[in-house]
Amino acid sequence: MKKLLSVVVLVILAALMLASCSLFFNEEKCIEKLKTEGLTEGMCYLKAEECARATSLTNSEIAFMGGDFTVEIVKQYDLIENGDHSKSCTFITFATEEQAKQFEEFQIKWFSEKSDNPNNWKFARSGCTVVSTNLEIAKKNIPLMFK
Repeated sequence: MKKLLSVVVLVILAALMLASCSLFFNEEKCIEKLKTEGLTEGMCYLKAEECARATSLTNSEIAFMGGDFTVEIVKQYDLIENGDHSKSCTFITFATEEQAKQFEEFQIKWFSEKSDNPNNWKFARSGCTVVSTNLEIAKKNIPLMFK
């Protein structure tokens, strides 16, 4: 009886592990899903020199907004709706999780303190990647908690 119970528990645990794998955030799958939903590529920074430019721009923005930290962008992928860059979903991958955490918290604080957030930007993070969006379709299709 103990062997049977052990086998049942192992099977249940294995099934739960396999089921939970699909719940984990996968940037590439999210991007492909959003493309099938009609979003198109916007500004994407994938090469080293492009990421260096995005890093410089982002660090300038952080300093202008009163932040006291810097980041390094490894990759930035932007999807837009109907060719409108003001309606977008951006995936930014930072060099470290700490940078991603600082950036996400800074952005959430900045937009919560501002009385004017007409585009309703929301942010979520998984590891080194921060996702910012103002699109309901993105919030529905990306398995992260947006704040």
